[in-house]
Amino acid sequence: MKLAVIGGAGGLGATTAFCCGYKHLVDEIKLIDIKENMVKSHAMDMGQAFLPFGKTKVSAADYPDISDCEIILCCASMPEGKVKDRADILGANIKIMLPICENIKKYGNPNAAVIITGAPIDVWAYCFWKLIGWKPSQFLGFSVNDALRLKWAIEKATGKEYEKLDATVLGEHGGDGQVRMYDQIKYDGEPLVLSDEEFEAVESATANWFKEWQALEAGRTTSWTSAVMLTKMIEMIIDESDEVIPASTPLVSEYGFEGVSMGMPVKLGYGGVTAVVDPGFTEEQFAKMGRTADKLRGQISQVPLD
Repeated sequence: MKLAVIGGAGGLGATTAFCCGYKHLVDEIKLIDIKENMVKSHAMDMGQAFLPFGKTKVSAADYPDISDCEIILCCASMPEGKVKDRADILGANIKIMLPICENIKKYGNPNAAVIITGAPIDVWAYCFWKLIGWKPSQFLGFSVNDALRLKWAIEKATGKEYEKLDATVLGEHGGDGQVRMYDQIKYDGEPLVLSDEEFEAVESATANWFKEWQALEAGRTTSWTSAVMLTKMIEMIIDESDEVIPASTPLVSEYGFEGVSMGMPVKLGYGGVTAVVDPGFTEEQFAKMGRTADKLRGQISQVPLD
């Protein structure tokens, strides 16, 4: 299996490529970026770094080279900078994303799974589908970090072990349209109910995380965390795992939602999403998902899809 990484010069694209090659998940990795000297340097370096661990090949590539790639990872994006909300860079990303979609449509493998990381992720997962025109199940917006951070916050608040926690976040990635699925949290397979104090601590930690990160003005994305979780998604596609993971996927009447892409529990396999899993919404959770869908449709309307 072959992986194309668009935005392969950046921290997220390069780190994910390295993780996949280190684990020898794919036979070949093709790095694409406008910074040609940078992807060539990554290819030279990684090509030697992978030798003790497997036979993954890595090369600097261009769009005509991706026709045989079963997975296309798009890490290209404007730097988020100091923004209050990831949706603030939607307009700036239009000029980057539209040409990428044109090239994927022209040169890409029409059966490939396409993973999108550019902000706002839910908007671009939907727009990539509309602009490229393949099946909606082939497009995945990367949103699993929200669930990771919810579990991280629960561990901090309760002292429970992260590995035994089952908790997820659906809806919008990283914005006020997140739906944290508190009623469905489990620990070691059993329901876990947070105390009022624990709930407030978790809410505070998850709500303020992005603000704290942006306040550092480090000029980088969460390339370590995101690369690890992107690698997990890629591995699930390759293995056709039965595991469930949250991801933003274009919805076509699933659970009453359409005309939008939002985080939902999904199973992954060759070509992308193999199943959207019923999350067992409470009435309140379902209502919030509806409000999130309305918000995201408004953002989608700002992208020229014709």
